[in-house]
Amino acid sequence: MKHIIQKSLLLVLLWIAFCLQLTGQTILKGIVSKIDENSKTTPVAGAILQWLGTHEGTFSAADGTFSIPKSTVTHQLVVKYQTFQNDTISVTSTQTYLEIIISGANTLDAVEISAHQGAYISVKPILTTTITMEGLRKAACCNLSESFDNTVAVDVEYADAVSGAKQISMLGLSGIYSQILFENTPFVRLLSNQFGLGFVPGTWMESISVSKGISSVTNGYEAITGQINIEYKKPETNTEKLFINFYGNSMAKGELNMNTRFKVKENVSTMFLLHTEGQFAKWDMNHDGFMDVPLNYQINAMNRWDYSVPGKFIGRVMVSYIWEDRRGGQMDYRDVGDLTVINPHWGMKIKTNKLDFITKNGFLLKGKDESIGTILAFTYHDNNALFGRRMYHVQQLSGYANVLYSNKYGSKDQHKITVGVSVQIDELQDKEDVVRVADLPFHSLNVNQEGHRFEVVPGAFAEYSFSIDEKFIIMPGMRIDYNFLYNQLFWTPRLHLKWSPVPNSSIRISAGKGYRTANVLAENISLLISNREFKFENNLQPEEAYNAGISFVQSFDMKGDKSAFAIDYYYTHFVNQTIIDLDRDPSKVYVGNLRGNSFSHSLQAELTLYPIKRFEIIVAYRFNSVWMTTNDVLQTKALAIPHKALLNLNYATKFDKWKFNVTLQFNGRTRLPNVTQTHDQNFSAFRLPDKSKPYFILNAQITKKLRAWEIYIGGENLINVRQSHPILGADDPFGSHFDGSIIYAPITGIMGYVGFRWNLK
Repeated sequence: MKHIIQKSLLLVLLWIAFCLQLTGQTILKGIVSKIDENSKTTPVAGAILQWLGTHEGTFSAADGTFSIPKSTVTHQLVVKYQTFQNDTISVTSTQTYLEIIISGANTLDAVEISAHQGAYISVKPILTTTITMEGLRKAACCNLSESFDNTVAVDVEYADAVSGAKQISMLGLSGIYSQILFENTPFVRLLSNQFGLGFVPGTWMESISVSKGISSVTNGYEAITGQINIEYKKPETNTEKLFINFYGNSMAKGELNMNTRFKVKENVSTMFLLHTEGQFAKWDMNHDGFMDVPLNYQINAMNRWDYSVPGKFIGRVMVSYIWEDRRGGQMDYRDVGDLTVINPHWGMKIKTNKLDFITKNGFLLKGKDESIGTILAFTYHDNNALFGRRMYHVQQLSGYANVLYSNKYGSKDQHKITVGVSVQIDELQDKEDVVRVADLPFHSLNVNQEGHRFEVVPGAFAEYSFSIDEKFIIMPGMRIDYNFLYNQLFWTPRLHLKWSPVPNSSIRISAGKGYRTANVLAENISLLISNREFKFENNLQPEEAYNAGISFVQSFDMKGDKSAFAIDYYYTHFVNQTIIDLDRDPSKVYVGNLRGNSFSHSLQAELTLYPIKRFEIIVAYRFNSVWMTTNDVLQTKALAIPHKALLNLNYATKFDKWKFNVTLQFNGRTRLPNVTQTHDQNFSAFRLPDKSKPYFILNAQITKKLRAWEIYIGGENLINVRQSHPILGADDPFGSHFDGSIIYAPITGIMGYVGFRWNLK
């Protein structure tokens, strides 16, 4: 009866949210045309429309139409198109549609349209770096996990030596403390935490916005160390009638991507996105008997619809489905497909089925900047996994709804207020009990904290913003959420401040609080690639932390383009944290609430230079000092790299016919978990050093453009750095000392790749 009531509540809340759906951003739409030789007006495709003094822009579609969010910084819209003179249009606050006719060609024989910069810092009061589509193409960028090679703000590392999973960290802390959004909707969370970065194809993305520190209260209470918002290509602004990308590398991995868009009728358009990939060969470069990368096959598809009534209504619906089959382990492992038969070889198999439905619909109200909107999302995720003789089959059902009201006040729109309500509903259900293979039992993973979890968290929030000519912005916010699972009220205050004391400079300050609830097994599947026994010491309580930061950004002109220097510092302090203790005993994983202190300091400096046209230099350094109480001792966090540096060089010839990209990363020493503190003397043979060795990673890529074609060739890890003995006890995978979860360096060596892109506009 309890479960029936809970599921009924889920359906009721989702239905209420669905009935209220609206979205709240003021959109400027229109069409760009030109007058031809016969004095006829024809649409212009590929015209650049950009808000003056910002990097916010779009292109006109094949039929000349465009759609762009209104800027909060300026009312001046710049229009650029090939050899035509640039034009600047004043857009009033009440306008929602424009008809633009460009005329007056330049007398120049040729005009070079420079590409958008690969990344830029947003004018928002929250420190946000946006990686553009141009920046994503500086590397092969097969998925989201490979999109951060040119930044030190986000660390991406392999989670273990078998599954191929990658995990991120920000400010030195695990990626679970950062919120990953898809167009402002929570996306990579719970079961997606381990492999979700690989579920976001690189060719689908339009941009990635990385915000450091505490984020806005409008997106929830979870983001503590940062927020990553992914924007996909959109049918109403994308110019690609058909886009095809093929990729293949020297390790026998291949990918095929296809995007296509259609205009169904006026103000209604749709887009289909398809991604397929396969790892077709086994590799064992370190000769430990285990595959270095798993065999992996994935099909990922999305269909999105955009529709609107100009000046009144705008809506968007997105449906996506992912199927993946991932298999790894010993080179001689063969899946017998029968759990009653003992397999003599250690193997891993993970089957994933994931369905996402997201809709955003809304109305523009009578006020010039007044709107009401909602976001509604539903996720079904089935994860059926086997690790040696451990089975972990779990299903996730999640529902999310967010209803917002936004308006601006004052003669110069100095005051802005956003209020709303939201609800997050999550159900995790372990589908297996203890399973036996002949007389050998699987390790039981069905513990009280994880066997079944039904969590409902409704909340309300308000955020106020006051600005003076964009030189001074203060944005306090507060949200209140009630977690029914813990019967606990979450109070989440947050404050952001931006001040520009002189032109081209800005100082930002942020402070606030965040909460999250831990799902240990779902978020740490890589620990199952060991024979450690999980020990839950107490009933886990919600994690609670404070974060504060300050940053300074200075822009300056150089011969090539506007350059910038940025430096920031963030401090995170945990009131409570779920501690995953690997130091106490190498045969066990101790899980419990924080007993002692846990905090981190993060300092980063970055310099972006454009000494000549089309030549970009990025130099960055990041220092993290992360301390956590494990084994009853306050010590630096294991596997958290304190020092990291980056040098990125990018050069493009005229008209982007050739592009050259080189990235050199330095990763410093990191503390390794203690695997010898035990009474079992057998572990002494697998002793690890106290710290890892520092290493460099070198990546490079060359791109050649041929009209609608782009051909690219590149290499990763060109210095051939590899971690020796990534799997402890690889010769006895069913023994007590087997552990493949301690990874601090690349597993594979040099990898070359080649690919092509074809774009029909």
